Amino acid sequence: MKKNIYLLIAVLVFNLSATAQKNVPAFGEADPTELSLQSCPFERDANAMKILDIQETEYEPSAFGGKIRTMKRVRIKIFNEKGFNSATITIPYYSNKKNTKIEDLKGIVFNMDASGKIVTQKVEEEDFFKDKAMEKVGVIRFTFPNLHPGSIIEYTYTISEKNRLYLDPWIIQAEIPTAYASAAVIIPTFSGIRETVFGNDSVEKKTEKLTKGLDKEKKIFYKMNIPAFKPEPHMSSWNDNLLRMGFLFFPESGDFASNFSAASLWKIPANMLLKSSIFDEQFKKVIPGTEKIIDTAMSITYTEDRIRYIFNTVKKRFPEKMGQTGSPDEIDNVWKTRSGTSAQVNMVLMNFLQRSNIKFHPLLVSTREHGKIKIDFPNFGQFNGLDVLAVDKGTYYLLDANLRYQPYNIPPLNILNREAFLLDPDNIQWIKITDDRPLLKQETDIFSVLTKEGILEGSATIKFHDYAKSLALDSSLADMDSKDNKFFDKKIPGLKMLSNKQENADTDEPLLQSIEFDYEPQQSGDFYFINPQLLSSKKINPFSQAKRNTDIDFGCNQEYRLTMQLEVPETFQVDNLPQNMIIRSPDSSFVFTRIVSFDHSNISYAQTLEIKKAIFEKEKYAGLYDFFSRVDGLLAEEIVLKKKK
Repeated sequence: MKKNIYLLIAVLVFNLSATAQKNVPAFGEADPTELSLQSCPFERDANAMKILDIQETEYEPSAFGGKIRTMKRVRIKIFNEKGFNSATITIPYYSNKKNTKIEDLKGIVFNMDASGKIVTQKVEEEDFFKDKAMEKVGVIRFTFPNLHPGSIIEYTYTISEKNRLYLDPWIIQAEIPTAYASAAVIIPTFSGIRETVFGNDSVEKKTEKLTKGLDKEKKIFYKMNIPAFKPEPHMSSWNDNLLRMGFLFFPESGDFASNFSAASLWKIPANMLLKSSIFDEQFKKVIPGTEKIIDTAMSITYTEDRIRYIFNTVKKRFPEKMGQTGSPDEIDNVWKTRSGTSAQVNMVLMNFLQRSNIKFHPLLVSTREHGKIKIDFPNFGQFNGLDVLAVDKGTYYLLDANLRYQPYNIPPLNILNREAFLLDPDNIQWIKITDDRPLLKQETDIFSVLTKEGILEGSATIKFHDYAKSLALDSSLADMDSKDNKFFDKKIPGLKMLSNKQENADTDEPLLQSIEFDYEPQQSGDFYFINPQLLSSKKINPFSQAKRNTDIDFGCNQEYRLTMQLEVPETFQVDNLPQNMIIRSPDSSFVFTRIVSFDHSNISYAQTLEIKKAIFEKEKYAGLYDFFSRVDGLLAEEIVLKKKK
């Protein structure tokens, strides 16, 4: 039986190899070999796999702006019940009824009955549901019926879009493995196209000339045996690591695409943007009701204090975080309604800076979750944000007033260690946003007394600095795992919180948290076990896997300090204390220090964890894995006290 299974796998792989760019079986044609397949040939533990994921996009020029037509087809093999969720399909599209049309939407499911006969069932038209995902974006949702382990599902559709000259990215990788994926792009020979690959792999490519009718060029991109994308702790973002391809399309001028350098293709539209009414007029317009704010700003002597005042004033006007993207216009209405996009909020900020005689420049950015920018691929679609660079002589302040808890004097975490495009009329350029300070810093000081009954009574003060404050207060942050940055886990056995107070939430000072607690340590007979981490987040080592596929991005340099003073009554004696310890990574990028002492009735415990480098290549993962594994073991070590007889 095993030989038969391996033979089926070999046949499948051979067939895909032999027909790498064409001769794909027609839609609705069942394949007994595929139905008999028991597992993914190149990813054995997969619950489902894409057998085919193919698309073909064609640009059809016209005097009225042209049309882009894309055919999409996907065939999926379900191996077990855990793979059933791959049979729930969501198709997004631009919901402009005049310009967008979805045609030939079909779905079919194949099963094999007990006699080995192939049974097919179509998805009925009434089972396709249209919905609105967001403004101007709709979705079609449907689920395949009659699923069983071993089923094959297949669907296809065509989207036609008029007056649209932007080619959507080709998403090559998915959350399940893909045996074969291809994308063909057909354009007239007078058009031009550039493409680039995002992610950690390469794609095969070939070009064909089509001479029937209008002279056209067909570019075919394809790849086989694509592993499932599995997110890993502290990777930068999905978009930085998911294998995909972006396109830059020049519908009427292929020569333009080939004759100009990437630098020119960035600077030409940037200059046009700076001279446009969207920017120039928005900087200078007087927003009704803001005159007193400008008067107050102008009365402040020092430029840094003026920047801080303006920045905090704009933030307070927009307490709710706005959408990340959008046009930075209509700022007078945005100010009035207290509602807009992040670009509009920051345009209000630039308006105030301009009217307060503070030098600044717009900064086009791509936030961490949106992905890193490829500078050699000049496409403004890579940006999703507009920030502000304010200047005070030789000091620069990178500002985003859309972030409620963001201080004025540190760069936003969502663009740190990223490239940004500075729109300085005298020197349009790329800049790297860096800051080597430990901008995620947390200090915990615990003062406790063990009672004669063996109950730990204590109080603690915690300071959250910079990003640590933002993460503690703003649960909407997506760039870091905010759940792992909560101060304590309320479900810790034996821990009873008596009070919990916060100070400085809406100031520039560190967030101060004061708590009082009782803690009943775990015990075994006369032995009591106290872990100094009792109030810290219950973190599992994020680097538990010995292998790594993506680079590591901590976001910023970090520092965590914990001290504990524990008063021990005469009825107890110290049985064991954690040892003093210093652990460093080979390049000193990570340092863990622990100092423990006992004097008469008082135990002093102090530890510090420092992360002095934010970005690590996956090739250097072994050293990082070893360091955190050792530290994870040290953090589990306990103070052991014994009750005297």
